[in-house]
Amino acid sequence: METLNLVSDWIARTLDYPLGWMLALPRDVAIVTIAIGTSLLLTLARKWTTDQGYLLRSKNDIRRLKQLRREAKRAKDKSAVKRIRTTIGMINLTKMKSEGLPLLVSIVPIALLAIWALARLDYYPPKVGEPLTVKAYYPVSSISQAGRFTHTHLVAPKSVEVKGEAVQEVREDPKKGPGGQVNGLAEWNVVPTVKSDSLVLVIGHQDQTVEHPLSAGADIYAPPLKAHSSGKIQVTEVMLKRAKFLGFVPGIPEIMFPPWLVAYLIIVIPFVPLLRRGLKVY
Repeated sequence: METLNLVSDWIARTLDYPLGWMLALPRDVAIVTIAIGTSLLLTLARKWTTDQGYLLRSKNDIRRLKQLRREAKRAKDKSAVKRIRTTIGMINLTKMKSEGLPLLVSIVPIALLAIWALARLDYYPPKVGEPLTVKAYYPVSSISQAGRFTHTHLVAPKSVEVKGEAVQEVREDPKKGPGGQVNGLAEWNVVPTVKSDSLVLVIGHQDQTVEHPLSAGADIYAPPLKAHSSGKIQVTEVMLKRAKFLGFVPGIPEIMFPPWLVAYLIIVIPFVPLLRRGLKVY
């Protein structure tokens, strides 16, 4: 998992060079730009990797065959209707063979775009002076019990102000995990006071410490959620505001679709056929 995160971070930072200008745009405009760019990529990939002359002839043949089929139906010529349906099916089957190469050519750049968008467009970067909630999750064995209090602490850099006590008690998380799993939880309220993309929060529990990155005042945000391999502190999280297209388009958490991805698909799915029609790509 750590290796996967490192690769994803490297891809996102590399793509910041050609795509980073979009971070200065309003978030909705950036999502629309990515979606239209993807639609254009799919359209041009189809134009460059398929026999457009053949696809145009097939389209015209199918249109003509459908007209003949309607005439055969009116004439109640069942055998002609059957022959025409078979011919249309054969043409469509042949056309399907043209779908694979455009998708194959497009899949790598689209996957790279998705990795970049997930790392850059899913949340709004925190601002200097913006209050943030930091959470840490612990195994059930770390939860305070009657007569036994378990504590954890946060160490923040000088440029991050901790509101309240740095030492917190590990309590039971009121939200259950998958399958009703019980977790321990501790929370802190912090406020970054300077612009920086390299802040580090340190959280300690018993004999272990972990680090969580934080940025403030920048165009990008540090990953809000970070898993840890230590058994004492499982996950740390900085609660960032999630970007919702037009302020209300939701995500689909059941299939792990964040709001930006839902908006992206809402734009791409109808826009591809519109571009094909406008650019005469078959």
